Amino acid sequence: MLLARVEECQADPAIGRAVLSAPEDGDPGLRAEIGATLRLAAPVILAQLGMMLMGIVDTAMVGRLPGEDALAAVSVGNAFLMTITLFVGGILVALDPIVAQAVGADRKERCGEALWTGLWIGLAAAIPVTLLFLDVRWLLVLARQEPEIVEATGAYLHGRAFAVLPFLLFAAFRGFLNGLADVRAVLVIAVLANAVNVVADWALIFGHLGMPALGVAGAGYATSVSRWFMLVAIVVVVARPRYRIYDLRPRLPRPGQILEILRVGAPIGAQISAEVGIFSAVSIAMGWIGKSELAAHQIALSLASLTFMIPLGLGIAASVRVGQLVGSDDLDGAARAGRVAIILGGATMACSAIAFAVAPGLLAAVFTSDAAVIAAAVVFVRMAAAFQIFDGIQTVATGCLRGAGDTRTPFLANLIAHWAVGLPLGAWLAFGTSMGGPGLWVGLTVGLVGVAVVLARRFLVGSWRARARIDRAA
Repeated sequence: MLLARVEECQADPAIGRAVLSAPEDGDPGLRAEIGATLRLAAPVILAQLGMMLMGIVDTAMVGRLPGEDALAAVSVGNAFLMTITLFVGGILVALDPIVAQAVGADRKERCGEALWTGLWIGLAAAIPVTLLFLDVRWLLVLARQEPEIVEATGAYLHGRAFAVLPFLLFAAFRGFLNGLADVRAVLVIAVLANAVNVVADWALIFGHLGMPALGVAGAGYATSVSRWFMLVAIVVVVARPRYRIYDLRPRLPRPGQILEILRVGAPIGAQISAEVGIFSAVSIAMGWIGKSELAAHQIALSLASLTFMIPLGLGIAASVRVGQLVGSDDLDGAARAGRVAIILGGATMACSAIAFAVAPGLLAAVFTSDAAVIAAAVVFVRMAAAFQIFDGIQTVATGCLRGAGDTRTPFLANLIAHWAVGLPLGAWLAFGTSMGGPGLWVGLTVGLVGVAVVLARRFLVGSWRARARIDRAA
């Protein structure tokens, strides 16, 4: 039934807009709002889980290689790569609310213009980032990583460098489709890309199908293969006739449109970098403690990142719903949609918190058979259980504020809570009191709690309404 409704929205974009603009049959009740949110969020969540699963598969397969170096290299490599690429990817997330508000205001011609501007921004950013990661060993040396980790991480990131361009261009297309509430295609692409990634990992890491056994470098190349597949697939989707009403003719970017995307997207990119960057900083600091701790940290972080995809999908759905309702000047409906999404985000993460607390050893064993690494990972996974609910709330609240046009508050909240409070506290506990790795995770938890409190309060008290009215008037 759910997919049937999504297909109905895809077949007629006007239907999709109507479904998002109000709960079924005009019923403003809680049940109708939950249903409207879940109809949009479910395929988004599944798509996010599918894309995150590619990273989980990489970690699990690399974890089967002998020694700790390969798994540690993936942790450090992702710390560097994601912090930089997600800044640009975060800027392109601006297409979600920009396209959503254009749809809500019935200004279809703005959708195609926003897409092409996003593609040009992605292309311009991909060139220097790709060149950086083709040889990043010098940066790893500056980060005081062990020589073995430097070599393994450099090989891994060399392979992943070729994924930067398709990742950023795909992000622009995905933002366009998300803004239209046309989310099923991304789900299908994510499922197919997982199959491509599994085969590529198996072939390139271990040397099957006539391929050389490249070890950890093979995981990087496999990711690049799957990212190019995703880009080609989404281009095929958007090229279909149904999207011609959005004026998708190729064009050079208009300065005004670039500034609009940067105005909305730069705080989003900065917020994502501040949030992801804190985990990256912890990964680097964990490398100073030891290889086992770093490998265990990667396992716990992979699990936490997987569960994070659920509230992230809800946050994307909330951004689209709130954006379209703001665009149609229904601020009360936008507030209602946001409240429901925040409650759903906290409730779903309560389930993952229970799983992490009850079965940490079983979950860690999926990634490695190394007893020392599993023992360390059990501690980190249990600590991750403590911040799951807060992580869910802050993620969905960020999406709600983003849809309303408030992208600065999430950035400032993450910057202060994580970098001014959480990281110094974690560093002091880890190195000042000899608490080690768990001390760094205490800092992460404190930062996430602070962000959740600030952002949830910001949306629930309605401070975003004035900004939304200004954007609507513009």
